[in-house]
Amino acid sequence: SIRMQPQSKECVMKKIATKVFLISASLLVFAACSNTKKSAEKTVQEVQDTLPVVVDHLNNIQTFEANLQSDWEDDIADDSTLANYAKKKGKVFDNLQQRKDIQKQITKTLKVIRDDASHLSNLQDKVLPSVEIKIVSSNLQKIVDSITDYIKKSEEQLNNEQKFFVEISGNKLSKDDLKDKIKELNEAALERQNILEEINDPLSAIDKPIRILKARLNARKE
Repeated sequence: SIRMQPQSKECVMKKIATKVFLISASLLVFAACSNTKKSAEKTVQEVQDTLPVVVDHLNNIQTFEANLQSDWEDDIADDSTLANYAKKKGKVFDNLQQRKDIQKQITKTLKVIRDDASHLSNLQDKVLPSVEIKIVSSNLQKIVDSITDYIKKSEEQLNNEQKFFVEISGNKLSKDDLKDKIKELNEAALERQNILEEINDPLSAIDKPIRILKARLNARKE
């Protein structure tokens, strides 16, 4: 039976660190304040609410990728010729669709974070804690850029995986061709994994400053 190379399963088993969950999810109680400060408070809260959602989505994608091997093995057990793959039917195609759906959610949520990063970077008011705003907006932009890159590569990966599984229907590929294509897919998966690992740095770096920023904004509600 056809099997993925062992490294394929390994390369998708890691998960993005969940340091972002250290960010407090407590709600702000708004009092009378300037529009600028109130706007800043809303933006900070939105960031705190939205970042964990994005990390959840990324972790879910990782879980589906980790299950791709076993999904393929199940499909082979059902029919070793994988004839249904020509019709894009089977557990692996369900897996691909789930990942596509999650990526759409990430893209939608990413727009919120991108707007928040832009808003914070444009905030200028002498009563606002500018140092924390700069640190938070800078790290937010890094997160946005990295996830944007990840999604672009992930969309390419899903298309390539779909082509691969359609192509192997009927066991038409030679063992060498199969091995080469699997290696290519695994290398692309590792490249995307590296992007996720890079996101850990700004996620960690934003945690303390955003809590300080939130506390200082909250303290200036007179």
